[in-house]
Amino acid sequence: MGRSKSSRTRLIFAAIVAAWIAHDLLVPPRYAFDARAAVGAIDEYRAFVSPHLRGVVQCRFTPTCSWYGHESIRKHGFLIGGAKTFWRIARCGPWTKVGTFDPP
Repeated sequence: MGRSKSSRTRLIFAAIVAAWIAHDLLVPPRYAFDARAAVGAIDEYRAFVSPHLRGVVQCRFTPTCSWYGHESIRKHGFLIGGAKTFWRIARCGPWTKVGTFDPP
């Protein structure tokens, strides 16, 4: 008796996910698929959204949070770099002096 079509589809999907996870564990963090996707999304934000916010929103940190996220994710990978970026954005507020230097 052969496998059903949905069972075969689930098996193929599981194999693809396993290969993806294996790839991300074997390569340096900057080359992992999730990190490259996040860095690409940040690059798109910096190219198309950020220019429209100039004059409306002013970043309190130097370098900006988007650049910090870009470099942190590129250096540490998606999970650790993303957590560092989240923590940086969480610290931003009126209590933070404009121009605060905080390198990635």
